[in-house]
Amino acid sequence: MVKGFSIMCKKVLIATLAVVVGLTVIKGTWIGSHLRMRFNKASCWVKDRVPPEQEIARLRMELDNLSKEDDKYFDQVARQTTKVNKYERSVIALKKDLAEQEVSIREMKTALVGDADQVTVRGARYDRSAVLEQVRLDARAFQADEETLKSKEEHLKAMKKSLAINKKKLNDLKVVREQMATELQKLETALAEERQIQAEQNSTLDDAAYQELRKSLDAVKDKIDVMKETRKLKREASNGPVRASQIQREQDNKVDKYLETRFGDKKEVVSEKK
Repeated sequence: MVKGFSIMCKKVLIATLAVVVGLTVIKGTWIGSHLRMRFNKASCWVKDRVPPEQEIARLRMELDNLSKEDDKYFDQVARQTTKVNKYERSVIALKKDLAEQEVSIREMKTALVGDADQVTVRGARYDRSAVLEQVRLDARAFQADEETLKSKEEHLKAMKKSLAINKKKLNDLKVVREQMATELQKLETALAEERQIQAEQNSTLDDAAYQELRKSLDAVKDKIDVMKETRKLKREASNGPVRASQIQREQDNKVDKYLETRFGDKKEVVSEKK
């Protein structure tokens, strides 16, 4: 029995490989082109048969999944924020250390003014040669630390810029999700209203032929709407930079008008009306 099952598995595997190879061979041929066309038609047919309620539920599920996927982006930005804060603390510590070094160097340099063999630094007496050697050593170290600080400050600036960009992206994703959720809610409302109208029509028409005719009419209307939207998208895609700028200004004006109407000072609006 085991041997027979093994032979059957081999046959299935060979048949699958044959189909894959066959599809690969005819992919660029006349036959392959017709097969792809039929597959596309079948896919469209299946999509057309999916009820709107089911499609809205699927879209809501996908939106919820996107929201869950965004959690990893929040974690990424949180890690990036921690890294930037840690790096900034190191820059601040280096600045503080440089400030202390600068005070010490200035004190020794001031003490070396004159020709005395013994100089006083912070209340203690030292040989002039020893202080001179020390101030030179400290100056070289200070110079190197200053270059390091400059490099780290530039790197910190780049890190903060990258963090700001990622934070903005997170906020943009949240806005887009909220907009999509609002659109889905509007679709559900519109669909509920349409179903109610259909139910009222179906209750007054007992003849099945009328119902089939209504479905056909709706299908033609949907196709016309698709054609209109396609034409609209093509027209928008062919707009040049000037027209695109005009469209953007129109959209910005609409948003500004909404902001003024919705969030403007009510007292100021009343006074303007008077």
